[in-house]
Amino acid sequence: MHLSEVFQNLVLQQAATLAGSKPTGRPRTLSDEDALRDIFRVLRTGMQWRELDAIPGEVHYTTVFRRFRTWGSAHVFETAYTRALQTYRRLRRVQHYCVDSSYVKNRFGRRCVGRNHTDRGRKALKLSLLVDDLGVTHGVCSHPGNRPDVVLLEDTLRSALLPLESVPLYADRGYDSRRNRALCEAHGLRDRIFRRRTKTVRRTNARRIVVEHAFAWLDAFRRLLHCYEQGPEPFVAFVLLALGHRLGKRLEREERW
Repeated sequence: MHLSEVFQNLVLQQAATLAGSKPTGRPRTLSDEDALRDIFRVLRTGMQWRELDAIPGEVHYTTVFRRFRTWGSAHVFETAYTRALQTYRRLRRVQHYCVDSSYVKNRFGRRCVGRNHTDRGRKALKLSLLVDDLGVTHGVCSHPGNRPDVVLLEDTLRSALLPLESVPLYADRGYDSRRNRALCEAHGLRDRIFRRRTKTVRRTNARRIVVEHAFAWLDAFRRLLHCYEQGPEPFVAFVLLALGHRLGKRLEREERW
């Protein structure tokens, strides 16, 4: 699996502007193209950073790791994904949004980590996604693992990379509250949050299945099955890289048609 050419070009364009801001210093021994290729390899295979040294012809793994941290701190992946999302929004209009969260086990986390009450109290974080009717992510954020879904909606809506359209918002019963319904109205969204006492059937869940598919797509990248970083920022950067790859593939198909 190779990184989408569309998203790769967007990341490299943003990284080039970042590299041009430092005219002094030693010349780089690793190009941005090679660094991005190695970062995507770590994301796809779930390998440790130090395993990059075992590949013949590669530079030291700390060089790749520092490049990844620099790009993450400068929001390179977020900016590139936002630009790809703008192109996607020009091609089609959003029909509705869906929101949900998922647990991710954390190995060495110290920040934004809470007890996962569903897994014997082990540490975990929650990943929240805001997707459209095709499963394309419009917002992503992380929370401590012990926070209930009912308090996550505000941060999830705030994480939207582009202004939200006035379309229905679907969510499961875990988001049902008066405050969340008021948040939908404040953001111009039509409230479609399931009531706690209503029985969900296949027809009602058909609108929400796209967000479950989005989490399943992320599970194809082994690095995202667990969070090995101490903080949530590198993990979210990996998530944006994976989402950008998926969105880039979709844009490539649109260009062929």
